[in-house]
Amino acid sequence: MRRILLLIAAVMIFSVTLSTKSQILLNENFSYPTGDSLTAHGWTWINSYVNTVTVATGNLTYSGYTNSGIGEMVRLTNNGQDVYKQFDSVNTNSVYISFLVSVDSAQATGDYFFALLPSTSTTLYTMRTFIKSTAGGFQIGVSKSTEAATYAAGTYSFGTTYLVIAKYTFNTGTTTDDQLSIFVLSGAIPGVEPSPTIGPITAAATDAVNISRMVLRQGSAANASTLDIDGFTVFRTWGSLVGISNISTIAENFSLSQNYPNPFNPSTKINFSIPERSFVTMKVYDMLGKEVMTLVNSNYSAGTYAVDMNASALSTGIYMYSVEARTESGNILKDTKKLTLVK
Repeated sequence: MRRILLLIAAVMIFSVTLSTKSQILLNENFSYPTGDSLTAHGWTWINSYVNTVTVATGNLTYSGYTNSGIGEMVRLTNNGQDVYKQFDSVNTNSVYISFLVSVDSAQATGDYFFALLPSTSTTLYTMRTFIKSTAGGFQIGVSKSTEAATYAAGTYSFGTTYLVIAKYTFNTGTTTDDQLSIFVLSGAIPGVEPSPTIGPITAAATDAVNISRMVLRQGSAANASTLDIDGFTVFRTWGSLVGISNISTIAENFSLSQNYPNPFNPSTKINFSIPERSFVTMKVYDMLGKEVMTLVNSNYSAGTYAVDMNASALSTGIYMYSVEARTESGNILKDTKKLTLVK
């Protein structure tokens, strides 16, 4: 009996681990030699060999984002080659694609620089993500197909790195009811999905049969922007975005684990447990007490969670990480530990 129970437990752990890992469909950090064409590294060209999309020196960083500061980046200009990269096909529920973007310049009419495609097409673009100039900066918009883009009300600044998350949701009511949402973040990444910056929107265009390709597009010279783009992740649940996974739904006590590995470079994992639903914040400080990263900042149900920390943007040194949980019953639970980054 004991062997059977152990076997069942092992299968359950394996299933949970497999399920968690399966939420990430693709990571792309452009960790290739500077100057290489993307088509030499798993991307496929769509329209041209003119002004090929190549790896650029440097990368984009964003506090709390697991794909921050890794590898190199790509610069998109306002004409030339378009490329796509394939990932496992999705045709149910939702698929999310997150990336970092810093815009140098934009034009008044605007054009799309990013889109999605089904597994067998290079023309049926959906989730067309636009940038156009406006007074004092630029705006971000989205369209399902060839209809006019819906733009966010906010104005964004040139030369600033933003985290953009595109979400495509499959619905089964009709053949035209799939929904698109865009999230544009400039601060802490919420632990639970917030209201979108744009959407959800739909349109009369026929829904995609599946989503399996992400496209980088250099647009038309008269309308397109010039920008740096980096740190792509394709995933199925919002929790995958922040590198927080639920290990268990039961926790008897509040606890904060020592990070592992420690010392580390550049990534480490931190576990915490909460015995009841709580608003949890986890922050990292340098030895002078200055906050350098926010890892967690949202509501969580009782359980044990694993947090992936990417410290690519930090310097070698000893840091403090602190967790605070404000429970529904009114308790405030806190703990702090040290971690060591060695580069």
